[in-house]
Amino acid sequence: MRSFGLDFGTSNTSLAVWDGSKSAVLPIDPLAGAAMPTVLYVRRDGSSSVGRSAIEAYLTDNRTRGPIKREFLPLGVKMVSSNPYQKPVDAVILTDVSSPGRLFQALKTFLGSELDVRTNVFGEAKGLEQLIAVVLAHVRDRAHELTGSAPEEITIGRPVEYIGGPVAEARAIARMRVAAELAGFRELRFVYEPVGAAHSADVARGVSLVFDFGGGTLDLALVDRGAELRVLATAGAGIGGDRCTERLIDDAVAPRLGSRASWGPKRLHLPAFIVNALHDWHALSALNEKPLLEALDELVKQGAPRRELEALKDAISLQLGYEIFMSADSTKCELSSIPAAILTYHHAAVDVDARVARGRFETLFPRSRVRDAAAFTSVAAGLAMPGAQEAVAAG
Repeated sequence: MRSFGLDFGTSNTSLAVWDGSKSAVLPIDPLAGAAMPTVLYVRRDGSSSVGRSAIEAYLTDNRTRGPIKREFLPLGVKMVSSNPYQKPVDAVILTDVSSPGRLFQALKTFLGSELDVRTNVFGEAKGLEQLIAVVLAHVRDRAHELTGSAPEEITIGRPVEYIGGPVAEARAIARMRVAAELAGFRELRFVYEPVGAAHSADVARGVSLVFDFGGGTLDLALVDRGAELRVLATAGAGIGGDRCTERLIDDAVAPRLGSRASWGPKRLHLPAFIVNALHDWHALSALNEKPLLEALDELVKQGAPRRELEALKDAISLQLGYEIFMSADSTKCELSSIPAAILTYHHAAVDVDARVARGRFETLFPRSRVRDAAAFTSVAAGLAMPGAQEAVAAG
């Protein structure tokens, strides 16, 4: 009898199947393979795509549309002032009225949030559970395509500590359960992600410390391998691989886009909202507005470095943020096994060749010296195996 293990991650999602003798990670993403980006893109017509296809659809739509045009729209509610003499005013929002679609990523980080609100997706209110359910339904459909059966029973990995701490745990588990049930799963159990990694890694006899360094969280398990695998202790922290990639971009790529430039007698700098967007490819994409691009041209006339700001304009207008992020991410992974690597990215005016030493990279995290110790997909593989111990939610 087959059993399935799901690692629903902040950055990537993976599914493995156990056939009674071995565990295999399934290529649930037709483009990316076994590690499917945990990304959902919903177009204005209601159609949706998941994984790498969602990213490609988003980038294609936004490359062809040109600069963003924003307008003020009424929200249909009144805002009450703290000033008792001020009358309530109509609330408005400055929004992209011609957006071809909405992109959702890092949905896992909101599972434990105290806020329980719905977001307007082109006139339809969607809750977090519904959005995650779309991703999970795709995973279940792909399992059916690849194995011939759509799983109803599933073992789902969970971090030792959700973002938000222990108080967020019960909310996170409840929301994930609802999302999985909406996607068609009927019987669920939750297992700590590092426990899944320990099963997959087939740790040696005796006591071992297992790391699961994900995109959003770091989870650890102290296990004792005897006749069976026994979990002695678990721990977790809200540091993830995506943040490491962002710091690498800040250090090696962003200066080529003007982040550290200064000019004029007053030593002017780029606005903080632009600098902060350089490591976030989705935020960088949202800067594609004609007034902002024209403002960058004006800054050059005032003495700002032409080369860096031309590169910045191309990164924004040509939607290069995702490619830059993935180049930096690949370099980060290389530093797990070699002492230095070259971060290379060349497209239009963006010209990056940066040598990154592991020692330099580690200084970007003064309070933490953690390295990725196992392949991402090992978590899902272990979750699918028999004997993985179920985690009990607090509260």
